[in-house]
Amino acid sequence: MASRHRARLHRHRLPLAGAVILVLGLLAGRWGWNQARDEAVVVLLQRAESATAVFTAAETAQLSGTAADLGSPAYAAVKQRLQRMRLADPNVRFLYLFRFQPESGRVIFLADSEPPESAEISLPGDDYPEAATSPGLQSVLQHGLPAFEGPIDDSFGTWVTGYAVLARDDAGRVREVLGVDIAARDWTGNLWVAALRTTVLVWFFLGLPLAGYGIMRRQQEQREVIRNLSEAIEQSHTSVMIIGLDLQIEYANRGFCEQTGHTRRDLIGRSWREFLVESMPAELAADAVTVTRVGQNWHGEWLNRHKGGHAYPVRGVVTAVRGRQNQVSCYVAVYEDMTEVRRNETVLREAKEQAEAGDRAKSQFLATMSHEVRTPLNGIVGFTNLLLETPLTPEQSDYMQTIRSSGEALIQLTNDILDFARIESGKLKLEPQPCDPRDCIEDALDLVAARAGEKKIELLHWVEHNVPRVVEADAGRLRQVLINLINNAVKFTEIGEVEVRLAARPLEAPAWELEFTVRDTGIGIDAVHYDKLFRPFSQLEEANTRRYGGTGLGLAISSNLVQLMGGRIDLQSEPGVGSTFSFTIRAEEVDGDEAARVPPPNISGVRVALAGPASSLRNELSRLGERWGALVSTATIEELPGLAWDVALIDVDEAMATALGRLAEARPGLPRDKMLALVPLDLAPTLRAGLRPHFRLLINKPVHHQSLRALLAAPVSLRASAIPFSRANSFDLRVLLVEDNPVNQRLMQKILAKLGCRWTVAENGRIALEELQRADFDVVLMDLHMPEMDGVSAITAIRTGRAGENMRDVWIAALTADARVDQQHRVKEAGGNDYLIKPVRLEDLDKMLRRFLATRDGNASA
Repeated sequence: MASRHRARLHRHRLPLAGAVILVLGLLAGRWGWNQARDEAVVVLLQRAESATAVFTAAETAQLSGTAADLGSPAYAAVKQRLQRMRLADPNVRFLYLFRFQPESGRVIFLADSEPPESAEISLPGDDYPEAATSPGLQSVLQHGLPAFEGPIDDSFGTWVTGYAVLARDDAGRVREVLGVDIAARDWTGNLWVAALRTTVLVWFFLGLPLAGYGIMRRQQEQREVIRNLSEAIEQSHTSVMIIGLDLQIEYANRGFCEQTGHTRRDLIGRSWREFLVESMPAELAADAVTVTRVGQNWHGEWLNRHKGGHAYPVRGVVTAVRGRQNQVSCYVAVYEDMTEVRRNETVLREAKEQAEAGDRAKSQFLATMSHEVRTPLNGIVGFTNLLLETPLTPEQSDYMQTIRSSGEALIQLTNDILDFARIESGKLKLEPQPCDPRDCIEDALDLVAARAGEKKIELLHWVEHNVPRVVEADAGRLRQVLINLINNAVKFTEIGEVEVRLAARPLEAPAWELEFTVRDTGIGIDAVHYDKLFRPFSQLEEANTRRYGGTGLGLAISSNLVQLMGGRIDLQSEPGVGSTFSFTIRAEEVDGDEAARVPPPNISGVRVALAGPASSLRNELSRLGERWGALVSTATIEELPGLAWDVALIDVDEAMATALGRLAEARPGLPRDKMLALVPLDLAPTLRAGLRPHFRLLINKPVHHQSLRALLAAPVSLRASAIPFSRANSFDLRVLLVEDNPVNQRLMQKILAKLGCRWTVAENGRIALEELQRADFDVVLMDLHMPEMDGVSAITAIRTGRAGENMRDVWIAALTADARVDQQHRVKEAGGNDYLIKPVRLEDLDKMLRRFLATRDGNASA
């Protein structure tokens, strides 16, 4: 601590001494200035006094101080003498005689040294205008002693002036004064020269010892730096070696000696190449020599030979050292023993390989488990759906609904575990594509509508008018987040409603921030539990797990997905009131397909009657109608016949279905072709059948906004069913079902039969190729995990023509329990057209066949 303090004092001592000398020099310069000024004043006054001796009082008394003097011999003699004195002294610029007139207080010129033709001449009798403000002149008049002033500016320039008494009156008062002007520039210049001379002398005599001390101090510091550097190099564990131009070792530090096992005496004078192993490539050493000889640094790794004979890896740099003439004088080589580093790298590489092997094993295990779990679930859920469409007693239907719900819960659990595993391993990737965020919301609401209907919970949604029609986003993952949040809202809400809202905020074009909000009227959450919600496998209370079920993965997965989409998820809740989950994503607006660019139907001026109980749904529909320009009115069901309307929307539940039937029978004149019924998704088939004769269309809730707008625009022309797919459709397509599991074969055959398709079954990819060679098919449903030849290999074989040229472009849809994204990419790269994840529902297969027909018809028209 004391040594550091002394070093700090030494560092500051020299600048401090220099500052003191600087100040002393400036003070000495000021003193020199004052001394020179005093001497210059004495000289100036002496010059003025000596000039007065040239004139006598009698001589100047002959001057009247008027214009009459101009022709007098006395004036001429005085003026000539003044001119000679001026020419005799080059420092003098003006000489002049003043006369003071006490009775008037005037000071007038008697004569000056200027020639008659000069523009600066002062004539006899001219007033001296600066007399009253001239301190030197006033001092002479008052005290009768010589005085000076300046530098002072007047109309002729800047001057230093000396005044001396020329004559006095009988009372001894000053009557006439002689003035001498010298240029202020010369005066000031002389003073500066004197001040600078004094300053330089002080700086020189005081700074010379200081400079000597500074040089000695600098040399001492350099010696100390060299000593410290030498000690640092010597004590360093890194090997340092100095090599001469002849490639002989001139110096080796202790680290190099310890690294090689040699003493310094053994090393000095030997060639550095002697320590390279024989197996080292010759070009490596040649490259090191060539690069360093031209003055560049050389970096590399090689093997050195220890005194004991074994080789060890080193990494180092060889640097050329240049002298004052910029010529290479020697080389410095710094080595680092890489033995431990290479050993650690080997350990890390083996650990990495083991971790990757474990990760691959985990991924394969998850894929296998996914497939093995989904395969029997496909049979359970699929056959349960088929059985629910057959005549059952209420008790049997309840049992089957329970089986289906349990199967779907197992499927969701499998999906969550797979997604969480992918998130943990960093393998979850987004797949952005053009999509309409409105469709994502309505698709998510459709998927939870059945569960919401069972609990009599109203599903609502609202999209702000500025939300872009088409954006670039991962629609699948966006729907997944929405489904998780809406499912949770429905799960923890016993009565009331669940509403989804979408707002948009423009960023730098074409980017938008989309904000989704899911609000419920459920049990609510205390603020102290917010953090636990987004942790994996975490729930607020053990009682919730027993009552509501779930693994606690859904919100954790949703939070990670939202972060991947460039946003964040937030929560506001109040126990007993409800919860509001909101999340944002970033997306870019893009041009959609031609259908997305078609303007929506115009319903401006259409009279729309909303009939049914007052509810949030009616408020939503009323706001929609007003946004679209429709004339909206509300009424009870009983008031409907007395209103004038173009189309009526009637909100129907089970309790109202019978009453509506009676009302329709009592009022046969109602325009049934303009009446649309909004019905719960789970409305009993018998009640649906009773309503259909009285309405043009039954619309399942939750309502799709754009579909509703189209219905309001042309209600009479519609003949569609309320069911989201038509089970009466007969596609009449030939389908090759490639599936090895007997249960799934039976399930898919049942579904294909309901869709009016003809099928042929192949147990694996090899048999599928044979079947395609024997007959033509419209569609191939391809399982991926099969013996002999798997699905991806079979798709590749079909696309390469192994099943015949006529089947090379057949539509192929993967039919698998493997939900991994990378597997979907493999199918797409192999040539697959579609991807269906088990358990496959009738609706899923129906939509896939519609996509096939749309593509085929589009290609045909093209």
